[in-house]
Amino acid sequence: MRFTNDEAVDLLALYFECLQNAAVAKRVYAARYPNRSPCDVRFFPRLVANLRANGSFRPRFQRPRIRRNVDNINSVLGYIEGNPHVSTRALSLELGISRTTIQNILKDNRMHLYHVNLHQALEEADFDRRLDYCHWILGMIREDRDFLFKILWTDEATFNSDGRVNLHNMHYWSAENPHWLREVQHQGRWSLNMWCGILGGDIIGPYFFEQSLNGNVFFDFLVNQLPLLLEDVPLEVRQNLFLQLDGCPAHFARTVREHINNIFQQRWIGRGSLFPRPPRSPDLTCLDFYLWGRLKDIVFQTQPTTREDMKNRIRNAMHRA
Repeated sequence: MRFTNDEAVDLLALYFECLQNAAVAKRVYAARYPNRSPCDVRFFPRLVANLRANGSFRPRFQRPRIRRNVDNINSVLGYIEGNPHVSTRALSLELGISRTTIQNILKDNRMHLYHVNLHQALEEADFDRRLDYCHWILGMIREDRDFLFKILWTDEATFNSDGRVNLHNMHYWSAENPHWLREVQHQGRWSLNMWCGILGGDIIGPYFFEQSLNGNVFFDFLVNQLPLLLEDVPLEVRQNLFLQLDGCPAHFARTVREHINNIFQQRWIGRGSLFPRPPRSPDLTCLDFYLWGRLKDIVFQTQPTTREDMKNRIRNAMHRA
């Protein structure tokens, strides 16, 4: 039970006023102090016992100091081997060994704490699709060693104004705590949706969508914007270009597929093509497993102020990616 020193004094005085009758003291205390938390009858004798034994209203808890020894080391390492997800706090409570001792034991045995990495969940049929896709890629490379450089790898990504970055990648080494803070604006958030491509090691784009991405918006992008973005690509490369798309619903619109078939003559990868890209496989595209993370680490080193500020940061980050 939590209580202040003033409350403890009142409890103790009332207990002796009632001739050490805890039941009567409880009723009188509740009537005299209606705004305070009620007190259990067992609390009065405990209060007296603590005061006599410790000179304090509260008991003294003294945990015996247990240092590193062979038994403790074996206990800690054995527990960790059986349950590698246990925390040092839970381990301390379970074994009765201080957290400092446990941490020193783990350090001496070169045990390190690793964080979980999240990855895309796969359905049962996805494994065969991924394998077929990889076999097709390898077959195309055997026919043409430069095949991967003829693929225009593309994707869309969203950049949020609150800067959702991986804090594990942001460090500040100092002899003293610099109290490094970063403002986060949870209200009035906005986002920026953009397209980007990689062709032969060169970044194509970026292009920023001013509307929510759907079939009509993406069709307009393919007809009016993509040719402009590819103007600096040699004609011979464009004539043998393979366009890679993912399973985004906007890419599967009928007008989009008809236009791509007319322009690329079945030289495209994606849902509904002769060469379907396996769904739920971001690890198979260089934008997903490298470019987006790299750009966001650069762009969000400090919080962007406006959409135009973020666009300029993205363009500048392209040269450093």
